[in-house]
Amino acid sequence: MKRTTAGWMWMTFPLNVALGPLSTLVTLEVLGLGGNAIDVAYVITLGNFATIPAALVWGMAADRFDRRKIVLLSYGATAASLVTFPFVNSIPALAALYGTITFVTVAPNTPFNLLVMETHEKPKWAAGFSKLSMLSSLGVLTGLLVSSVGVLYLRVPYIVQGLGAVVLGSTVAGFRLLPRPQVRLERVALVHHKESFLTRLKMFPLFFLHLPDPSHFKMFRLSRLRTKPINFVPLLYIAIFLFYLSSGLFNTVYPVSLYQRGLSKAEVLAVVTVGMTVQSLSFARTGWAVERLGEQKAASLSLILRGASYVGLAMVTMAAAGLPVLIAGVTLYPLAAGVAFAIYYASSNTLVFKVVGERSHGRGLGVYSTMTGSALFVGSLASGYLSHYVGFYADFGLAGALLWIAAYLFHYLEEG
Repeated sequence: MKRTTAGWMWMTFPLNVALGPLSTLVTLEVLGLGGNAIDVAYVITLGNFATIPAALVWGMAADRFDRRKIVLLSYGATAASLVTFPFVNSIPALAALYGTITFVTVAPNTPFNLLVMETHEKPKWAAGFSKLSMLSSLGVLTGLLVSSVGVLYLRVPYIVQGLGAVVLGSTVAGFRLLPRPQVRLERVALVHHKESFLTRLKMFPLFFLHLPDPSHFKMFRLSRLRTKPINFVPLLYIAIFLFYLSSGLFNTVYPVSLYQRGLSKAEVLAVVTVGMTVQSLSFARTGWAVERLGEQKAASLSLILRGASYVGLAMVTMAAAGLPVLIAGVTLYPLAAGVAFAIYYASSNTLVFKVVGERSHGRGLGVYSTMTGSALFVGSLASGYLSHYVGFYADFGLAGALLWIAAYLFHYLEEG
């Protein structure tokens, strides 16, 4: 069992090699096809929107069907989609392909998390989830590094096709490596264990146990928002909504801004790679920072730092091009996407775990996922219009301001 368990966990590596640079490569290809920031926003927004029904469909499938077949289906569909990338020659077709890829790549997230719990003894769950996260992060970094070098010699579609071949190879290997566990757990088991829950949210921030009911949103009544400590949960969710709205605004068009301000494709990918490298290294120290400061203070300070980085990038983008943009990218962006995000993730998701980890799983996660998915959708869609008609500086500045509002809400929170 030990050899089998170690083998199947390595399957997360090649998938993340392909997915790590994919959104940046898609952005560069949209620009290469003559598109602008609005076109990029449409494509990325479609991908963000696809994750919402995907979370519902694949989540229910994980409870009802053979998880091994779900993973293999996802890997096969992902590989087939990536391999066909060079045959796409229009932005609408590219958007449809990217939406399809996003939809099918959601499928393995829940099965992989449950497989850790089903193939490890309970005392070893934390170590299993740590390894799963490590392999995922290592895959993302490897994919970014390979793509950064690859764009110097190959066109973007052929890089994506090569990534698809990597996933195809892991699909074949999966027939032998993926175990058939004798103990079967449902998704609700993830919510009862902190490491499993946080790993699940790190891999994919949407988690529906069932569709939320309109009555579940009554927590946002004005009378409740004004009263401590019962306003803890709604204010926490509003702060998280603002974070993902800001992320949608910034992340969707940041690679576009780098490219349009004079950076090469390799330099654009290099900036993203540095950010993700710092993020991976930062996760090793976030536990210490959160324990020392407390979840609310840590989240608030991290959002202030991330917001300041966004505002700094807005100022540089407005005033400069070329080398200054590159220097700002490899300094300020790692602060935002690396240090600040790692601390925010650990602290905010720990607070979410406290809210939904004991009772009302379906209601709490349904509201959380609905707000998260809506925020990403709205933010990514708005980013294209705002950056195209006003400027990247306005988009980044607004994203930073939203983070500062969220930082105030985290500072204001009072647990009951």
